[in-house]
Amino acid sequence: MKTTKIESSNYRKFLKVNLSRISFLLFAMVAIAFTTGCEKDETVSLPETSTGEVSNITGEDAVVSGIVTSNGGSKILAMGICWAAGDAEPTIEDNFTAAGEFTRDGILEADWDYSVTLEGLSIKTAYKARAYASNAAGTAYGETISFTSKAGKTYHALTTDMIETHVQEPSEGPKEGLIDSDPGTYWHSAWSVAGATLPAHIQINFAEEKSIGGFTFMTRFTSKNGNDSGQFDVQTSNDGVNFTTVWESDEIIDALVRPDVNVITLDKNYTSKYFRIRILNTRSRTGTCTHMSELEVFEDGMLKY
Repeated sequence: MKTTKIESSNYRKFLKVNLSRISFLLFAMVAIAFTTGCEKDETVSLPETSTGEVSNITGEDAVVSGIVTSNGGSKILAMGICWAAGDAEPTIEDNFTAAGEFTRDGILEADWDYSVTLEGLSIKTAYKARAYASNAAGTAYGETISFTSKAGKTYHALTTDMIETHVQEPSEGPKEGLIDSDPGTYWHSAWSVAGATLPAHIQINFAEEKSIGGFTFMTRFTSKNGNDSGQFDVQTSNDGVNFTTVWESDEIIDALVRPDVNVITLDKNYTSKYFRIRILNTRSRTGTCTHMSELEVFEDGMLKY
């Protein structure tokens, strides 16, 4: 068998030449990739986006619209509305709510015209908001708009001595169960007392006039029960004796069961020193007694007086 022998000096020369060729090829490949990348970057610009309107403002949230008008020659990677309290111009480093669903092709153009809900706002607070859109070149912003959140709900503190109730069931459910912050306790109107029937009332006696625009309550049980509250009205009084009905709910309220909280909003805020929340009938419509766990009353800044 024949073998080829390369002298050491010639081998070093051979290796040096070929390594030089390899290095050149690697350099050329990197240069081409870099040049191509630069040329690609030069064709991509920031996207263009515009902020729309703010609507449905409450004490806790607001709806803001936006639109992307150009992707800048690249996929839209993210878009939505950013916001901040005070005078600062909002950015995505502050609060933001994203819009659209990202796909392999970026966020599709069909989703570029959007509205989102800004949640977790503080009551009576000034905010600034604007649209944002991001692509490979970076993030662009739309015009800044300003709005102020509403007053929201103001809850009134209740104590046991402020509350009177319709005929109390002697064997269970004292009135303290309504305001002890324990959903496992409850108030129960009388079922064993002769002649006791609906409507049943919970009377609140304030030391001075207060405004009430609604109330919240929990049911006694964690599943539906026929004696759950089914319909309400609200009465007010100047002397705590003579009461006038000022509001009545729909015929049947299909109450959410504990631990979910039912929020009952009146048509406006009513001002009085004495209030009665009356349960007119029950979920079953045939009950003669009722029960309730956890009651709170509030003034609603969204309502007119």
